[in-house]
Amino acid sequence: MKKQYILFFFFIALFTANCQAQDKMVLRGSVDTLQVKVIELGVNDVRYKSWPVDENMPIMVEKKDRIKKIIFENGTIMKFAEDEFSNLENYVNQRKMAIKMDMLSPVRKVVSGSFEYSLKPGMSAEIGLGMIGISSYENSVYTFSESDGGFIRLGLKLIRTPDYYLKGMRYAHILKGGYLRPEFIFVRHDNFGYGRDYFGNGSGSASDKQVIKVSGYAFMLNFGKQWVFSNIFCVDLFAGIGVGKKKWDYYYNGNLVPSSSNNYFGSLTGLDVGGFGFANFSPESNSVALSYQAGLKIGLLIGGQAK
Repeated sequence: MKKQYILFFFFIALFTANCQAQDKMVLRGSVDTLQVKVIELGVNDVRYKSWPVDENMPIMVEKKDRIKKIIFENGTIMKFAEDEFSNLENYVNQRKMAIKMDMLSPVRKVVSGSFEYSLKPGMSAEIGLGMIGISSYENSVYTFSESDGGFIRLGLKLIRTPDYYLKGMRYAHILKGGYLRPEFIFVRHDNFGYGRDYFGNGSGSASDKQVIKVSGYAFMLNFGKQWVFSNIFCVDLFAGIGVGKKKWDYYYNGNLVPSSSNNYFGSLTGLDVGGFGFANFSPESNSVALSYQAGLKIGLLIGGQAK
């Protein structure tokens, strides 16, 4: 009788241990979890048997790029990249942040820069800031003695991948490559000047104060390419097109001049009041129109590198 109890508890313990020795496999594109016993983890595939294990059952083979994750019997979770482009292990020694300066901005009397941060392989977030007012600004109507304000850019950079994959292909650098960057731009600035009322009938004195207040926003699609050198420097060249809206109000000696009573107000364009942040082709204030921008940025990569 004692031997029967011993055998009973032995089989119970064996059954319990056997139940706990199962692994779980989740495949991409499937909501089901496979109950398996992993036999071998290869370079490109995983060999396993379906659960419950039968010695007569054949060994199954699954490619790693089809496996989302494996949950082992001890609770350890192993995740698999869908392809080498999205495999984070390929970029552990690369800097994933960059501070960049727009080299063309001083030509437009602006100081402009941006910060880029890699969210994951193939996708970065980028925020740009611009300060308007480093010197005077001259347009087709008259010269502003001062222009003050700024703009902000918020973009998501989508880095290009090839049309088809070859085994082992990946990005040369996580921040490098051709890209599409959808972007929102918000701008606000004031242009100050003194002189006769050029926007009215030409009367007044040279000490009369004139101000044009400009505000606007735009959505742009930017196409560009970024090069990375020695994991230290980067060069970013881009051009963008989209739709934008700019509104400008003209003040003469502190008084708002209605556009209907202003001889020259109607001739102002988005370029006349400053192509800051983005240039607007609209011939009218407060109207949505085709917009564009372009830039050349040089930057420094920052952030620690994994050893």
